[in-house]
Amino acid sequence: MPDWLSVTQATSNWVPDIIQNRPEVRLVAVNIQSGQSADAVVVATGYLESRQQARIGARAAGRIQSIHFEEGVDVQANDLLAVLEHADMDAALASADASVARAKASLAEQDIKIREAQVTLDRAESLWKQRSNSEADRDQAKFAYQAAVANKELLAADYELAVARRGESEQARENMFIRAPFSGTVISKDAELGESILPGGMGEASGRGSVATIADLKRLEVECDVKEDFITRVAEGQLAEIAVDAVPDRKYRGVVRKIIPMGDRARATIKVKVEVMDADRFLFPEMSSTVYFLASENNATVDADQPRIFCPTEALVTDQTGSSFVWIVDKDGRAQKLEVTIARQRDGKAEIESGLVGNERVVAKPGNWRVGQPLKIAE
Repeated sequence: MPDWLSVTQATSNWVPDIIQNRPEVRLVAVNIQSGQSADAVVVATGYLESRQQARIGARAAGRIQSIHFEEGVDVQANDLLAVLEHADMDAALASADASVARAKASLAEQDIKIREAQVTLDRAESLWKQRSNSEADRDQAKFAYQAAVANKELLAADYELAVARRGESEQARENMFIRAPFSGTVISKDAELGESILPGGMGEASGRGSVATIADLKRLEVECDVKEDFITRVAEGQLAEIAVDAVPDRKYRGVVRKIIPMGDRARATIKVKVEVMDADRFLFPEMSSTVYFLASENNATVDADQPRIFCPTEALVTDQTGSSFVWIVDKDGRAQKLEVTIARQRDGKAEIESGLVGNERVVAKPGNWRVGQPLKIAE
């Protein structure tokens, strides 16, 4: 066959890449993880919340007269947060004080009358023994003394009533002073000077329900939802690692504090609360968090700084010789094969000992391709 004919036939069989059928592929990421979270038996997401958090309101309706805090400040238990207008309470308390003083004076006066009646009775008894007065005079003095003693009991009851009413007025006045029920940090200011406060928070149309929200930022926990399929892998007291989106360069130690015994039928999840053991100033309520529940056998110390590479198992291919590899797409859109060494596989991911450096994008569920074959990446 002439050389020119062979060249012509070879040229006629060549099809440019641009018109070849390019298989469409989906790429998945190779991740770098460190610490015990790489061996987590369950991973769940949730939000940080304070173990002790409350919206602080008033026990009586009133208008705010003064505010004694700012957002972000630390407060101690019983610290004054705000004061409601209480001029009428002051007047009521002054009236109650006057009533107590009057009842006390009446009681003291009655003591004098009792002593007077006692002297009169003693004199009447002495004269009666000397037959200098009649028995009727003696009885009259005796009954006068008994009446004075009985009247003292009545005045003592009046005094106790006055004291109780004063305590009621004092408590009503104290209700105008809003104090912190526990030590914590003011995370929000819910009312301003001059606004009205209503117990129970009946809505802004009628008045504010609280002046501040206080949280104990030293006792934080993550409330997360664990799928029903995996709840058997979680137990109270189990150790965990917590990653917070706002603090990407560290993981916090956690422990499962409570598994809420109630499922969510719509989402097929169980609520789990994980306490943060080493909370710091970078953590705040409502931050998005990821909880890695650790296996009990992995609760021993693990080098948290040692990077570990994980690849989705759907991207791995093992040939007849037992060698494993993955496919990547180069900058020209062609398939390239990378051999890898697998350390272990679990829950849809494989730890890679060699062959990948991390952060690559590999082809998921690859086909039987040749090296250099053009591929189309799915959008």
